[in-house]
Amino acid sequence: MQALPTEPNTWSSLPPALRESWRRSAQKVDDPIRALPPIELDGAELASHRRAHPLSLVLPVLRRLLVQPATEAGLIVAIGDARGTLLWVDGARETLRQGELSGFQPGANWSERAIGTSAPGLALATGRGAQVHREQHFAYTAHRFSCSAAPVHHPGTGELLGVVDLTGGDHAVAVHSLPLLWAAISAAEAQLRLLPMERSPTRLDTLGRRAATLSTSGSEQRLGLRHAEILFLLSWHGQQRTGHGLSAEELAELLYGEPAHEVAVRAELVRLRRLLLSRGPGPFELLSRPYRLSPPLQLDAQEVKAALTAGDRQHALEIYSGELLPGSEAPGVLRVRRELSTQLRESILSDGTTEELWRYLQLPEASEDQEAIRLALRLLPASAPERAALIAGVESGAAS
Repeated sequence: MQALPTEPNTWSSLPPALRESWRRSAQKVDDPIRALPPIELDGAELASHRRAHPLSLVLPVLRRLLVQPATEAGLIVAIGDARGTLLWVDGARETLRQGELSGFQPGANWSERAIGTSAPGLALATGRGAQVHREQHFAYTAHRFSCSAAPVHHPGTGELLGVVDLTGGDHAVAVHSLPLLWAAISAAEAQLRLLPMERSPTRLDTLGRRAATLSTSGSEQRLGLRHAEILFLLSWHGQQRTGHGLSAEELAELLYGEPAHEVAVRAELVRLRRLLLSRGPGPFELLSRPYRLSPPLQLDAQEVKAALTAGDRQHALEIYSGELLPGSEAPGVLRVRRELSTQLRESILSDGTTEELWRYLQLPEASEDQEAIRLALRLLPASAPERAALIAGVESGAAS
């Protein structure tokens, strides 16, 4: 007898763990026939939550160990937070498209309370690995897929960080699926053990923005260009040379190109300190002799560099929205701007997938990159709709 969500007398045919999950789901999901997962995050909110989430630090590990084998098997990998909201979904393209029809996409909540029984929801509810075959999902919208999932914990605190899931056809619930997940999660947790317990609570976003923003505890402040340059340079060099800062002479050279502007630098630092103090006690301090921030700020530029160094081009493209502080002429900023832009371009052109190359070409600085356009035209299928836009780009480049 097949178990039906709308007929509790049929649920005895389910394994005990799934039967209990269906009972919990029935209290939360009113209409399992029409239910769809709620989209709780999108756009800027999703991007911000991804950046701040601890699992963003181990994405290269999870992608290397899971996404490639999953893609080859026609499956997709989803990584969600402790509430069941999916943050990253990647893998076989056709399965990704099918998943979106069921709301299996970044920003959607797949907890038991939101959509009923699924492998991610069951793993979060029980703290154990879970496998759910097609019709064992409580909501009919999920019946096209099978899935396996397991929770991720912080190795230092034991805190539940989220869930990792394999979704697709029958391969998703094969006997080796859960061991594969546990192996990848163990590697990610081992990597987390080597990282600082906490990230800086204050973030400086500088990429592709007219005005840099300083974000702390949900509040955001736009900065003038000179203050943004100073905070960026102090944080960038503070992270490159742990425990060291910059002298007034060094900072003057990075800002003006010569050390003869120490008086102007000190005046700017006085104004910056006054601005920071006007916000009340903050999570970081601007210290002197040498000048440094304690702790250094989180930098979107540093995250891009780390992702590229780890070979995680996809994560780098998620963060990189354009050149570093586009309006700045400070030599120290120009140097990092060129370094990041060149590293991203070389990584995409040498090893990027067609999708990564297309995303790169959407950046303002890459829109007329003839070499990248021609490479994309060689790689894209003849039927791809993106080809028309790229051919127009080649023609306009030739005309100029």
